[in-house]
Amino acid sequence: MAPPSLNAPLRHTAKLTEGERVALDAFQVRALRHREIREKEAFTIVDREGHFFRASLKVMKKSGGEALVYEQMVSSTESPADITLLCAVLARQRMLVVVQKATELGATRIVPVLSERSVQRDGLGHEKAHAWPKQALRAARQCRRASLPEVREAIELASILEDECFTDADLCVYLDDRESNPRALDGTEPWADRAGRRIVFAVGPEGGWSDDERAMLETRGAVPFRLGGRVLRAETAVFAGLTLLQHAYGDM
Repeated sequence: MAPPSLNAPLRHTAKLTEGERVALDAFQVRALRHREIREKEAFTIVDREGHFFRASLKVMKKSGGEALVYEQMVSSTESPADITLLCAVLARQRMLVVVQKATELGATRIVPVLSERSVQRDGLGHEKAHAWPKQALRAARQCRRASLPEVREAIELASILEDECFTDADLCVYLDDRESNPRALDGTEPWADRAGRRIVFAVGPEGGWSDDERAMLETRGAVPFRLGGRVLRAETAVFAGLTLLQHAYGDM
């Protein structure tokens, strides 16, 4: 069995109640350090019954720690949909806001893609690629997520289409403003049957995907999708598309 991920929702084996102090084990402390949570700072934790709580870190040591549970949250912070965002690397450091908002909108993983019209590998330094994971971490803390999205290094489109996050997905959607059907999500199964689906959402750069890239996506089963009749900036398309997918398959 694979070890639990430090990015996964932080869980406690006990049933939690407001006002109690709980012990944290070494792995939970590692996960909090991974999230850059310090003593006296707040974080989200899930108890054995699946209830979400806010807690304040009181003591942190390498071998364990202690936290005060002070608030039960109204609902889960985690979307039932496992959404992977493939976003062509955008210029003018717009990937920073893409990563931030995709995190807030519940993406499970964010994969920057190198495409024909995107920023190329030699331009990643100027786009502050090193800062993208930290941006996701800050956004996850701000929106009180119990998990952290995985932010991968930039990769060529052909390579990510061979990755299991794409090949094992239940639905792959790519944006295409030339598509004649603007409502590609219509006619799918009832909402109640959609929870837990693994979804890939691919957004191209300004100018869109090339003809070869469209063919590559469709050959691998991706469905074209158009967001209305207006030409959107790529980052706007990311936010709009993720919102629609969360509405159809997630918690919006």
